[in-house]
Amino acid sequence: MTTILTLTLLGSAGLAGGLMGVAISYRDLPDVTSLTRFSPNETTYIYDINGKLLTGLHEEENRQVVPLAKISPHLKLSVLAIEDSNFYQHDGINPVGILRAAITNYQAGQTVQGASTLSMQLAKNLYLTPERAFSRKLAEAVLALRIEQLLSKDEILELYLNQVYWGHNTYGIETAAQSYFNKSAEDLTLAESAMMAGIIKAPEGYSPFVDLDLAKEQQDIVLGRLEELKWITSAEAEAARTEKIILGEITSYQRSQAPDVTNTVIQELTERFGREALVRGGFRVQTTLDWKMQEIAEKTVRRNHQHYAYAADQMALVAVDPRTHFIKAIVGGVDNKKSEFNRATQAYRQPGSAFKPFVYYTAFATGKYTPDSMINDSPVSFNDGGIERYKPQNYDRSFQGSMSIRQALAQSRNVPAIVMGQKVGIKNVIDVSRKLGITSPIPNVISLPLGAVDLTPVEMASAYATFANNGWQSKTTAISASHRSCGQSVD
Repeated sequence: MTTILTLTLLGSAGLAGGLMGVAISYRDLPDVTSLTRFSPNETTYIYDINGKLLTGLHEEENRQVVPLAKISPHLKLSVLAIEDSNFYQHDGINPVGILRAAITNYQAGQTVQGASTLSMQLAKNLYLTPERAFSRKLAEAVLALRIEQLLSKDEILELYLNQVYWGHNTYGIETAAQSYFNKSAEDLTLAESAMMAGIIKAPEGYSPFVDLDLAKEQQDIVLGRLEELKWITSAEAEAARTEKIILGEITSYQRSQAPDVTNTVIQELTERFGREALVRGGFRVQTTLDWKMQEIAEKTVRRNHQHYAYAADQMALVAVDPRTHFIKAIVGGVDNKKSEFNRATQAYRQPGSAFKPFVYYTAFATGKYTPDSMINDSPVSFNDGGIERYKPQNYDRSFQGSMSIRQALAQSRNVPAIVMGQKVGIKNVIDVSRKLGITSPIPNVISLPLGAVDLTPVEMASAYATFANNGWQSKTTAISASHRSCGQSVD
């Protein structure tokens, strides 16, 4: 035993001095100076217009970065106690920790305790593979020394706590605290902090979501270590052991509260910044959605579908504020749990008579017509080489002769709309439709005034919002504001 301790002491003492020399052999290791500009992958959060959280977007790493000052002192001490109690005393490697691990492992007859410092763990998490090899441990040590020269202790601790994996696809203390205890990291109690520190070693196995009793055992180990270090009193430890733990819920990959809205936002943001930036860039997106209006819209669609189910398998709804062209509510189908296809933005249908106002608006724009101008509702046909190709009819198969444009539109007469389309020119109708907000392809055909074109509901809502706002048109959007978590605007 004495021989082992002596050798361990000599090895530990020589390790710190020798690592800088060994580092010459590791010239190909990553450049840690990038840490001064490092920004970890972070979850994008989407909110309604009033700040209600709708969903979070991420790939493997569900993370929200917070500064060290926003993390509970209990959590900091708990992590340091169980992972690296000499963190503020060493320079990246810890000879005392190496000695303690050697003794513990010798007594156990197997490796039960490591000697990695937080700086070494951070280096491994950021730069190295998880393989168990002496060369990797040596690389960890070299990188840890470099990191310690570059960053302050508090900066290293902040990076570590925001980088470490806490289980269930949650990375970083803030996301983990929100998931495990439904609270911010700065509000964690001693009991909660000790439990979280205890699961770092094997987060999936020790998770209180998986085995609360096992998580309590790990909590007890951390509290015992805090007592041993005299960082807390026995009374504080006992109070923490008896505190009732109230768990939250697993937050990664949760379904959005308004999938039609978030899908619309995702599509818009992806077009601006790309998919990878969206799921890793830590955006904070305030949508134009009003959650109360959204709930009303969803109930309206369900209620009306029950009433008209005999005539419509599906329904969609879009509500656009004419003053801003903000989407206030959007429903892509009767049940988005059965189908995620967003019919409000993706389904192309012929608008039918809803297209007629575009024709008459084109006529008014020429200055030659007013709502009181007269137009004939009489039989008409269109020939090609003497052969009749198209003969429009009204829905009731009747004709009413001369009538005002106001009457023709109010009664949705087909023939007057076709006649007016020919008078002002289909190409001009297409041009005006573009100005109103229609973006889909529009065919230059005689029947266009009757809605012979495939459009989405959101396009039609946008165009009608232009009417309602006295001709002022802007791009219809589901995004009110967006910025990265660092606060930089990305509008």
